[in-house]
Amino acid sequence: MSKRDGPGQGGRRDRPRLEIDIDWVRRRGDTVELGVRLHNRNPERVLHYISEVRGIVFDTDRFVVRLTDEGRELIPGAVGRLPAIGRIDPGASAVLALRLPSSIVRMRTPTVPTAEVELEEHQLRPDADIEVVIGWSDTPYYPDPRGRREAAGLTRDWEQDQARARR
Repeated sequence: MSKRDGPGQGGRRDRPRLEIDIDWVRRRGDTVELGVRLHNRNPERVLHYISEVRGIVFDTDRFVVRLTDEGRELIPGAVGRLPAIGRIDPGASAVLALRLPSSIVRMRTPTVPTAEVELEEHQLRPDADIEVVIGWSDTPYYPDPRGRREAAGLTRDWEQDQARARR
């Protein structure tokens, strides 16, 4: 059920929705290129989507590439930049090419608490288990002129739903 479905609507099939598939993954130098095919099967509505990577999470055994601000934590005082928003015309398909780092580094959770910060590196290989999550809406994104809020909150409120694909 999407965010805009009310009680009893249960994700009606006649509503527009963005569908995605992972077309290709290949290594280029120090980066990994990921091709995501987007489909708008609705013949009447343009769909708008976040078109840049907002985060990469290594979750147990897979990489989750997030083009959404839902669940994103902002550091107080840090700059919150609005993401690029793309569009896909009614009945159209397109390929979104993403460039990702070949590895990500995260803090390790030690089994025994220590005073030292431990880091671990995870390689993003073309054969890795990858999930892509893209936030989208059938309404264009416009910043609210009434007041300033953090960028992630603005796009998070704008998102109608999320499209997911896993490879």
